[in-house]
Amino acid sequence: MRKALRLRYISAVFVCVLLACFFSPFAHAQQTNVTIRVGVLRVVIEGTAAPSRVWSFRNDYAGISELAERIEGLELFDAAHAEILNHKIAPGQFEAIAPATKFRYEVNLSQTARGSDAARMSWLSKERGLLMLGDLLPMPSQAVNRVTVNGDKTAPPETTAEQPIVHLLLPQGWAAYSNESQNAAGDYAIQYADASVFVIGHHLRPSRITVSGMTLNFVSDGEWAFADNEVLSMAADVLKTHHAVFDSMPSRQATLILLPLNETSAAGKWSAETRGWTVTLLFSKQPSKIAALAQLSVPLAHELFHLWIPNGVRVNSDYDWFYEGFTVYQAARTDVRLGLLTFQEFLTAIGRTYDAYENAMDRDRWSLVEASQRRWTTGESVVYRKSMLVAFLYDLKLRSQSHGKRSLDDVYREFFRLYRLSESDKRVAAQVPSADGSDAVIAALAREAGMRGFPEAFIRHPIEIDLPRELSAFGIEVQRTGLRTHIAVREPLTRQQRDLLRELGYNDYLRPTQRKHG
Repeated sequence: MRKALRLRYISAVFVCVLLACFFSPFAHAQQTNVTIRVGVLRVVIEGTAAPSRVWSFRNDYAGISELAERIEGLELFDAAHAEILNHKIAPGQFEAIAPATKFRYEVNLSQTARGSDAARMSWLSKERGLLMLGDLLPMPSQAVNRVTVNGDKTAPPETTAEQPIVHLLLPQGWAAYSNESQNAAGDYAIQYADASVFVIGHHLRPSRITVSGMTLNFVSDGEWAFADNEVLSMAADVLKTHHAVFDSMPSRQATLILLPLNETSAAGKWSAETRGWTVTLLFSKQPSKIAALAQLSVPLAHELFHLWIPNGVRVNSDYDWFYEGFTVYQAARTDVRLGLLTFQEFLTAIGRTYDAYENAMDRDRWSLVEASQRRWTTGESVVYRKSMLVAFLYDLKLRSQSHGKRSLDDVYREFFRLYRLSESDKRVAAQVPSADGSDAVIAALAREAGMRGFPEAFIRHPIEIDLPRELSAFGIEVQRTGLRTHIAVREPLTRQQRDLLRELGYNDYLRPTQRKHG
């Protein structure tokens, strides 16, 4: 659920952008100048780069395929502006007859993204748009490093002392916002193209707030049942709660973008992603302010958590089971802490997750580690749903084992302390020494007293989750009614059970029996 964000209205027309660093096997790192002209539902991109014969564009990302099919009319030139012929050798792959240093092409952004993909790819409408440099610009021809953007491995340029620059030229009345830094001339210094997101439009509303030393920029567009300051207030509360878990902020600055999802989307639907320090959220409108804010809190808590895990740590490989599935659980816990969910609503969400797990094909065929490697094909249900259940069970068992002295929060805090990105890591797209994500997390989970065998049983190996049996020891009852699972606290509770559940948000003080007996 890699993930909160804002976008606003875009009309028709122009944008210019300068950017990025591309490399060839024959050249050292060189700053690339790129101009992106935004027209009606398409962009024209031209610029200069290091000499190269092979030109590549991202074709697949986060389950979205054929991204490079939007590239049209690629033209390549040498330093003297003489055209160099090229031909397509594979989807998103072009080869020139000689090294080229200049390029020009168009990208058709008119195809409407599926609702679930709208926050993960570049698109334009007649009103607004998102420009994600990762799927617009050529990829480096020599990709040595692999890093993570919300868990999805991408190939950044090699380390370079020069940062690519993006220069935006907008039509009158337009505005553009990004988390990238601007120089005195108003140009953007791009640290890492794959993590760069620009929101452009005519009616964007910017605001900001500082939370625990981190500046959160908020960019919104459209008319909502709630006010912008209410979203900022909620985001601030969520960030403070996450800060309490990690005991530090992940970055000095982050950006949250909120845009309307397309008009045909049902109420309550959303699309979200966190790239680098930018959280993007597209949300369908609801007439009820209370319902809209309640539903917004779910992806908001999830995506803001991604600023820490996985985007704030230097681990690699496929460990989606942790940074997605465990984050679903952690985000729900955050909403309970903030009073956005009642404890019973939290248990109801666990029940729905268990139903989805029970109905999923191949739910116990792979371990969580193996399912993460298949996330975008057949493993998504396991990555999100089964992993959330495992996170719940781990947290319960750890709290019980330690008599309330330790919890999953402590594991997160120590993991982040050991592997957090330094400021120098963030300033350049450098090859950061990293550990295998699954190995690092499993080691952190197993270090807790009494929990050594849990990761092996529930994470490294396929296992069937018998939720009624697992929860009964904690005073939680699981019943099946028709096709739905109902989970509730079973009274009477032992003192230890009651203390544990109160730590998770169970409030029995208002029960009539409690009032009656004082």
